Amino acid sequence: MNRAERRRQDKAADRALKSDRGRELAPLLSEGMAHHRAGRLQEAEHCYQRALELVPSHPEALHLLGLVAYRAGQLDRAVALLSEAIQGDPRNATYHFNLGVVQQRDARHEEASQSYRTAVTLDTGHVEAWNNLGNTLRQLGRIDEAIAAYERAVERKPDYVEAHNNLGVASKEQGLLERALASYDRALQLNPNHPETHWNRGLVWQELGRLDEALEAFETAIRIRPDYAKAHHSLGLVHLWQQRLDRAMPAFRRSAALQHDHQRPVSIGRLHRSRIKHDLEQAQYLMERGLLGPEHRDYLETLRELQKRAAWEESGSRYLQPEENESRAIAPSFNRLLHQPDCSALVGGALNPDLDVEEIERRYHAKKPEIMFVDHLLHDDALESLRRFCREATIWKRDYDNGYLGTFLGEGFASPLLLQISEELRLRFPRIFKNHRLNQAWAFKYDSELTGLNVHADAAAVNVNFWITEDAANLDPEGGGLVVWDKEAPKEWNFKEYNNVKNKHKIFEFLEAQGAEAVTIPYRENRAVIFNSDLFHETGRLRFKEGYENRRINVTLLYGYRSKDG
Repeated sequence: MNRAERRRQDKAADRALKSDRGRELAPLLSEGMAHHRAGRLQEAEHCYQRALELVPSHPEALHLLGLVAYRAGQLDRAVALLSEAIQGDPRNATYHFNLGVVQQRDARHEEASQSYRTAVTLDTGHVEAWNNLGNTLRQLGRIDEAIAAYERAVERKPDYVEAHNNLGVASKEQGLLERALASYDRALQLNPNHPETHWNRGLVWQELGRLDEALEAFETAIRIRPDYAKAHHSLGLVHLWQQRLDRAMPAFRRSAALQHDHQRPVSIGRLHRSRIKHDLEQAQYLMERGLLGPEHRDYLETLRELQKRAAWEESGSRYLQPEENESRAIAPSFNRLLHQPDCSALVGGALNPDLDVEEIERRYHAKKPEIMFVDHLLHDDALESLRRFCREATIWKRDYDNGYLGTFLGEGFASPLLLQISEELRLRFPRIFKNHRLNQAWAFKYDSELTGLNVHADAAAVNVNFWITEDAANLDPEGGGLVVWDKEAPKEWNFKEYNNVKNKHKIFEFLEAQGAEAVTIPYRENRAVIFNSDLFHETGRLRFKEGYENRRINVTLLYGYRSKDG
């Protein structure tokens, strides 16, 4: 919570002290808030619970207890406590605001937007609520409404740097790059040392192809905030675009290390059951090969216990909440880069030298919109090296509701070989990639029992999706690949609209209205699907063998920007 919110909490506490039992509550609430601000959450909770014993359902005690739950990562409990506080004091804008904060943290953006709307209705001058309302609306893809909320924030507080910065972000998402730059310039006039604004400004320069200005912006952001992982990642991309691979890799490694190779305590909330299963399988795989030392034995054993508990509990939920002792046992290893094998560039090249460039480019442009696939994409050595890297590297830190796990360019997935592949593709096939440069790369690893990506489109010009798990793992030779529809996402739809699982029905209604036909590309080892990124696509039906080495792995490379379709 920021200083303004702390002041509001203090004022709310003062009101509580004037209640019938105010004098008895005073020492408990004051002591609890002192513990709370010092990070002593158990002591703070004890004080607030004693206050509730004294005055059951006291709104401020419930509110503060909800904030403790939020700090502890207990988001469902925090929502319940803050909602109960609101029942006792429904006109308290701060309670609605903080409920929105928790809901937003839990990706419940629609609910958060309603909480923020209530807060600004009760207190039209609550600029943090206007700003956060803009953030949730932007997450929901309602960019016009988000811009209106940010504008209300800066109207009420013209020197509100965060709102000017966010107004720039929303403008960029609408493709209004000059307007975005104007908002960023205003934010930097107010605070020249605002690293997020320098970073965002650099993204606009990068999209405009003004790489020197982008480089300067990212370097400035890092100079102000050396641990700014996103800026290191962006710096790596600019170096890649300038063909300085020797500088790109250190930037990507620094980005990953800042996120996953630090000594800070790791807060572990609920875990997706598929994440537990994967991390256990990978830890066993690495231990068997002598790639993880005995110091990680407790990590492995705790994952085994969590996996057993996940199998026993029939809750219907895909998530599991670890006990406090379990969290402590896996915290030192859970979000660390425990092992990263060598994945060097290959002297003779990474792509298959026998690829027929002219024929592949002809096939790509023969169909409008563009959809095609290429078999035997990589040289055998490159395929094996990348496959080993994906199995051994402990970089799979993002888990998704459908049960697959992901890793991204700035989160540990970058390697000299991957960058070599990305550059060789665009240089080898100039009629496909034109002047488009790599702007993102990721890999997903799937559970044999669960589903893959839902229907979506990507914010780029050209999409390359290739598969690296052996064909023998796939139990369905006619499936397991990709389904691509032959109609482009409407130009007026923004990224959140065509990339949000909640818009699935809207997407299929659009495809049906357009008479779109699905192109199904079956899974094959070392097959690449190359297509127009505006096209909606989803993972085909999956049926792979059980076992860690049989997990389906796909690599995605995105080139260019959606607005630059020439």
